[in-house]
Amino acid sequence: MEERDGCEVGQTAPITVAGRTIGNPLAAVIAYLKEHPGTVRHYDLIAGTSSNVTARLIKATRMPWMASRITAREEAWFIHRARSAPWDLVAPDALLHDADAAQPDGLYDAASALWDHFWTDRPRGVAVAKISKVLYLMRPGLYPILDNRLRSSYGPAAKAAARDVAARRPEFADCRRMTWEAVRRDLLSNEAALRELRSALGDIDCILASEASAKLSDNRFLDMLTWAA
Repeated sequence: MEERDGCEVGQTAPITVAGRTIGNPLAAVIAYLKEHPGTVRHYDLIAGTSSNVTARLIKATRMPWMASRITAREEAWFIHRARSAPWDLVAPDALLHDADAAQPDGLYDAASALWDHFWTDRPRGVAVAKISKVLYLMRPGLYPILDNRLRSSYGPAAKAAARDVAARRPEFADCRRMTWEAVRRDLLSNEAALRELRSALGDIDCILASEASAKLSDNRFLDMLTWAA
């Protein structure tokens, strides 16, 4: 057994994210927790705890936790825009795992409608990364954090997912990338390994690892592993 600052690290089954395999996901996640404890405590652990977008939530997306660079003007826009958002379309515990893009009128379409509420008429300076960091805090099991690194890593898989979905849903013929769907497919293919990872984290004598096991979504664990890859 390896030990990191009081957290014993064993071995869990490999997980493949965006075409790259992490040989020991448990060690990779523990390393992330060690290097970014403030992000987990002040950003991840407040995800899903609020029914409204607030100044506190927006603050959590900024430095030193997530570096969203959301300005005061953009913060005011997010808070105002969120008041009329169709939150009821998507349950607070909705999971990306269940959002099959090839299924008409399913969770994917509902999640897209909520996303589009913020995407439409967004101010200059607000784009994919900022919206995803805010929506993750509201629906942490559903929305991936789409920063440049994750989108770049998932580029080929997102293009393949878009082609596959378009073959079954012609209305998506002009869609060139489907990153949500690519991440969802990794969630499905790594389902057993993610359960093992979560269980192993919960067994470690380390408070932050236990909290991560209990409260973080599989979606977020994949994000951490994408950074490790």
